[in-house]
Amino acid sequence: MDATEYLAFLPLLIYGIALADLFGEWKRLLEPKGVFVPYILFTIILTETAVYNVFAYAELVSNLKGLQYYDYLIKLVPPFLFMLTVNAFTPEKGDDTKAYFISQMRNFMIMLAAFMATHFFYDFGESSYTIISRIVGIALVLVVAIVRKVWMSYLIVAVWLFTIYFRAGFTVTL
Repeated sequence: MDATEYLAFLPLLIYGIALADLFGEWKRLLEPKGVFVPYILFTIILTETAVYNVFAYAELVSNLKGLQYYDYLIKLVPPFLFMLTVNAFTPEKGDDTKAYFISQMRNFMIMLAAFMATHFFYDFGESSYTIISRIVGIALVLVVAIVRKVWMSYLIVAVWLFTIYFRAGFTVTL
């Protein structure tokens, strides 16, 4: 294991912890109190987002050599915010999913917008469409956080589906 792989361990571990929390939520989707369509959709979105970020992080690994500590801390911000976003998103066992989702919608959406904004810290070589859709997504997520209308979460899902098309061609250039 070289130094860059060693430094990549912590951010990837944080994404892994968040993914483990999300994978635990998939069983909730089979419970009567767990079936709430926006919650199901955001579980899918967050899972795909974590996988994409782990994939994209491979692009950053080559830049870890000779990194200063402060810069390393900056690279820990996105995975840490993602883990906090997942924590705000996931209800406790036995909680009513719909009631929890609605009550935590503002916190969850603000954390999600902050996480999305951290992607401007890096240059992944993404297309301009991905960058523009990220800006639109952040604005939309913040609007949903303010108005807290569940139907607006479907607009976020539509933007996410749109961005998958542009992210599908993203290639790691190691």
